Amino acid sequence: MAFGLTGCSASNDLVENDPFEKINRRVHSFNLVLDRSILRPAALTYVSVVDQDIQNVVSNVSDNLSTPGHVANNILQGDLESAVKNSLKFVINSTIGLGGVAKPAEQFGINGKGGDFGQTLHAWGVPEGPFIVIPAFGPSTGRDAVGILGDLSLDPVGPLMSEQARVFSFGIRAADVLDKRGNYSTSLDSILYGSADSYQQMKLIYLQARRFELDGTQEDDYFDPYEEIFNEN
Repeated sequence: MAFGLTGCSASNDLVENDPFEKINRRVHSFNLVLDRSILRPAALTYVSVVDQDIQNVVSNVSDNLSTPGHVANNILQGDLESAVKNSLKFVINSTIGLGGVAKPAEQFGINGKGGDFGQTLHAWGVPEGPFIVIPAFGPSTGRDAVGILGDLSLDPVGPLMSEQARVFSFGIRAADVLDKRGNYSTSLDSILYGSADSYQQMKLIYLQARRFELDGTQEDDYFDPYEEIFNEN
């Protein structure tokens, strides 16, 4: 999914590393059809029918299910403090918080940094690689594409679940995607369907957002890509 932001300016390093642009544009067009025909209508229906409190619960449970993966990446990145905090958070929210329905750990001030395997590869010095668009997943880079596979293999919860529990986990995460797509539809639609070149806009927004997330710098070349989307909503 693209991140909602308008009016960002391009720098050369954000547009040069796209050797697969022709293929990427075709995949992007496919993803637009998928979004327009399935994801967007389902998301708008979800946020209009499902009560806001239930949406919050789904989001909380989805976040809780993601926490063990964060712990694994915290360890791989050598961030043991966040690994310990996230482990405690998962235990507290899974027990006192009834499987993540509530977030008492955050109320206790227990909350480590999140982490994904793309971030881990970045910490290990793996270069970003070319910009690519993945069917259904959307914008990525060579490094983050490998990171997606890494996160799937590093998820310590899935192998321990029964078949029914895995289906439940998948359903919760899918509902959380619908929640985000529906609640940020105005910003996302302006990027996907209101831009003169939605592919170029999506690429700039994704790369700027991801580099900000990984480097955490506040220099002039960077901005907080999440600030405006939350302000708009």
